[in-house]
Parts: sequence; C-alpha cells; structure tokens
Amino acid sequence: MNSQLDELHSGPPALYRLYTTRSNLDKHGKIRKWTFGQKCANMQNKIILMVGETGTGKTTLINTMANYFLGVKFEDQVWFEITEEDRRDQTESQTSEITAYEIFSERKLASLTIIDTPGYGDTRGIDKDMEIAQNLHELFLHETGVKSLDAVCLVLKASQNRISEFQRYIFEAVLSLFGKDIEDIIVLFITHSDGGPPTNVLEAIKKEKIPCCHDEENEPVHFLFNNRQSEKQTKKYEYVYRSSWEMATDNIKEFFRFLKSRQRKSLNMTVSVLEERMQLKACVENLKERIKYSEAKRTELTYVQQALKQNKEKIEKDKKFMFTVKIAYKEKVDTSGASWQDRKVTSCKECEENCHEFGCWLAGSPRLCKVMKESHCIVCHCHYSTHVREHKKYVTNTTAEEMKRSLVNDAYVAIVKLSEIALKPDSAFTVQYLDFLIPRVEEVGTAGWAQKLKDMQKAADKESTKSAVGNKGSKLSVGKCPSCHGGGTLKGTSQYL
Repeated sequence: MNSQLDELHSGPPALYRLYTTRSNLDKHGKIRKWTFGQKCANMQNKIILMVGETGTGKTTLINTMANYFLGVKFEDQVWFEITEEDRRDQTESQTSEITAYEIFSERKLASLTIIDTPGYGDTRGIDKDMEIAQNLHELFLHETGVKSLDAVCLVLKASQNRISEFQRYIFEAVLSLFGKDIEDIIVLFITHSDGGPPTNVLEAIKKEKIPCCHDEENEPVHFLFNNRQSEKQTKKYEYVYRSSWEMATDNIKEFFRFLKSRQRKSLNMTVSVLEERMQLKACVENLKERIKYSEAKRTELTYVQQALKQNKEKIEKDKKFMFTVKIAYKEKVDTSGASWQDRKVTSCKECEENCHEFGCWLAGSPRLCKVMKESHCIVCHCHYSTHVREHKKYVTNTTAEEMKRSLVNDAYVAIVKLSEIALKPDSAFTVQYLDFLIPRVEEVGTAGWAQKLKDMQKAADKESTKSAVGNKGSKLSVGKCPSCHGGGTLKGTSQYL
C-alpha cells in the first residue's frame, strides 16, 4: 500500500493521503468519482449517501469509515485520508462538488462507496443548494453513476437540542429528492459525541418528524462518533483518543450489521421525483412569464381605450390623431453570463416560449430535455423538433387564456403526482408552488382542483414542521416562489389612427 500513500505529517498518528484514481462524470467537474484500490470479481458493494449542514464533520466521518474498511487499528498509529479539502473561506462549505468515494478491499473482498454531498446551507445561498439536487440527478442517471442506495446518513452534532433553521431547510431539501420507499434506510450519524445517549438530538428529530428508520424501541436508528481520530495525540490523553477510536469502530460495525438487515433500494422512484420536480418548476416558471406578459398586454389595451375615449370627437370627425402607448414585445437575449447550470435554455421556435429556462444543463439536445414526454413538450405541447437548446432565451411571451388553462392543468398534474410519490410531499419546495398555483387554478374555473390543492396545503400545515424556508419573517427567504429572471420589455412606440 505504501506506493499508494502520500505522507502529510509524522504524527502520531502518522497522517497519509490515499492516492486515488479520479474521474468526472460531467463536463463541469461537479460530479466526481475517486477510487482507491483494485476492483475484483464477485466483490460485495455497499453504497451510502452522506448529507449534513456545513461544519457537522462529514469529512472526518468519511475518512473514519475509510480507515475502518481498510482494517486500520488504533495501535497502528496511522490515519488515512481519502478526502482532499479546498482551503477556502471558513464561512463556506469545505466541499463544493458531489464526490463518490470508492474503496476496494482485496482483504475483505468487498467495496464501499460513500457519496459526499456539498454542505447545505453555506453562505453562497439557495442557488448553490439547488445545484446539489441537479448534480444528484445526473449522478443517478449517469451510465456509470449510482443506481441504488443502501443507506442515507443524516449527519448532526450531538450537542444540538433543536433543529436549526438551516438544518430544517437541509432536511427539507434532501428528503424532498427521494421517493417514499427510501425512508427505512435513512439513519442518523451523530458526531462530536461523548458516547452517552444523544437524548437532545433524538428528541429534536422526533419533534420535527424527520422521516427515518426506527428500531424496536421506536427510537430513530443512530450511530455515534467522536471525530477526534485524526488529531495529533499526546501520551497524557491517550485514553481519550483510544476511547474515541473504539467508539467509532463499534458504531461502524453496528452500522454494517444494520445494512445487512436492510434491502438495497433502487433509485428509480427517486429519479422520477426529481424529474417531476423539474417539470413542475418549468411549467410554473413559464406560466409566470405568460401571466406577466398578459398583464402587460392588458395595460397596453387600457392605454388604447383611454386614448380612444380622449379623442372621441376627432374619431367622429374622421380626423387622424397621434397617441403614444407602451407596447410589450418579445426578443431573445444572451444567457452566457448566467450561472453554468442556467446558461442553456430549451425554447420553442414555433411558440417563442422558454420551455425549460432554469437548470437546463443536463440534456444534450432538445429531444432529451426533461420537459419532453412522448416526443412533445409538456409546456407548449409542440414536437421536440420545433425546439432549440442554446445560450439564449425569450424575455417576453404571447399568451391566451386557453393556453394559460393548459399550463395550469400541467402544473396541477405534476404537483399531485409529486404528492403521491415523494417521501416529503409537504416540503417547502412543493408548498411554495401551492401558494402560487391555487389562485391560478381558481382563475380558470376549476373549483375541484383548487379545493384539492387547498387540502394539500392544510395537510402540509398540520403534519409538517414550519420550514425556515417558508416562514414569514424568516431571515432565510428561499421558500418564496422563485422570481422571474426574464421579463417583458416595454418600449414606447407611436401609433396613428
């Protein structure tokens, strides 16, 4: 193994970085796979996903599991690191990409894959957090990506006695990605523990009704870690470091016993949830742009009516007269300056619609875009051949009441389907669209639909904790409907009658 190591300091314990074979699963380098060891035939594999707020100790946990899997003992006085952190500002997450760490053990004839998500809730805001969902989606869809999971591990600190606004947001964000079938493999990894019962954390989890697996005593399944294994040791505190190491070893053993008792979960339903969420967002964003344009045209019509009224005598005398009115018009603008995930837009040349404006970075062509179903667009209903995918978007749009009704229908169908298949159907990421859709459904006269959405909203208020994402007055305003990035441009023009 020595040829695969890079010594960082002599310790004790001596700290080494594992040399890994690295590859990117996307062209932007946002989804990475780092592999240590050689794959052998008939190796058993376990795949786990780690999620947690910035600063909870995920990186140390990943290295702890790597050391255990490689058979390292306290007496060896060595510590291996498979991770490699950027030294950026401490107010930001120390990980910025999704990384799948693959560790192959010839001794165990087994392999372990740990998927490390970026720390949610860092200072770069919701745009960075929404990027995580998109990256996970691509990881799950990629030919050599992840198709199933053995566990989803939510990482929390033992000292917590309540779920913070950020953590509430994190759990909403993560759990809303998965299908309902994933709940019985969600467990808690509790860090910075003294080895005692983590009563406060468990009570907080129960109070917030975070979906997770429960044991025979109806307690959330959890595992304890101290996070001191890599610290430089002194003789005076040897018993502390030994105790920390032994606690981690015992809990990882228990965790792997837990994995044997659970059936691996396919991510088919999770991929379906992610796709439905993308389609819902595309429908709602397009609907908002149509409404904005419709209101602009209504204002334009009002100006014309006022002008006609004011010039009634001239009209009756068949005289020509001039007046100025603001006319809403449409044009394409360049999106090269947008964030990398929003630079490409799928739009329809026939309708002049932005059918998939935000997060349309995954598909290689309009035909493969997530708004296409059975070769037709769910937003404008045209064939995919009328669409282009480019660094441009329309800033305004034409609309009609019947098309508005069609879009409301599509958004309604998408949100109802999400409520049926998502693990967290009352998440803020779904509820935010209820607030927007209910009045629109009422406008087009579908009372039964409006009532169903209101019932969903009431159920969310009753059963779900109030997310920091959606709380009025919260410092975190990410629960509000996303603002429209493109907008109708008004230009003054002269008209003659």
